[in-house]
Amino acid sequence: MKFQLSSEYGELSMVRNNIPHKGIDLAMPEGTELRSIMDGVVEKVVDFGPKNLGKGVFVRNEDGTLSIYGHMSDIKVVEGEKLQAGEFIGFSGNTGNSTGAHLHYGMKDAGGDWIDPTPLADQVSNMSGEKVSFGQFLMDKYNAFADKVIGAEMDMVAKPAANTLQEWLTWLGHTLTDLMPEIGTGITIAAGIAIMFSGNFPKYITRWGFAMIGVVSWIILGK
Repeated sequence: MKFQLSSEYGELSMVRNNIPHKGIDLAMPEGTELRSIMDGVVEKVVDFGPKNLGKGVFVRNEDGTLSIYGHMSDIKVVEGEKLQAGEFIGFSGNTGNSTGAHLHYGMKDAGGDWIDPTPLADQVSNMSGEKVSFGQFLMDKYNAFADKVIGAEMDMVAKPAANTLQEWLTWLGHTLTDLMPEIGTGITIAAGIAIMFSGNFPKYITRWGFAMIGVVSWIILGK
């Protein structure tokens, strides 16, 4: 979900004098682009000042329901304007009786009764903010898939390798301690550090392993 649900339908709050919340709130930065989630007609544009919804837009959806967008900072549609789903209507804000920047989204059925818009929360969230191009959408999906595949490969390959290297480093530390007492302490500490990282950070174990081998080789050849 792009924007966090910050207040649920029916929620009681001192801000609303403990009157059940007649909509949902989505926390979003002031100035976030807002769009109609369905085809419809702008039925009403309001500005209640510091009260209620502040600046808001009422859209009569094609199915007869009424969408209410509240606490807006700027409105870019007029009453009677026909809208298509995804069409820009204005910017989110912090107007009216509000304690922070967010979008209030409310909904009424064709008979005028309040209904819970929670099932539409994801749709409202995804249609708010900057539009994502189809190419970017595909790229995001590809990256998510690639991360999942790479993660699985790391589990299958790196962890066993890390365990093997951990055993080898343990053996090497003990051997060098016995053979070269004058450098044994330093090698043991270095091996211990490498062992620690090999156990907890398998993605980086190869770097640490080669670094350790390089240090040991330099010490031995230097002698």
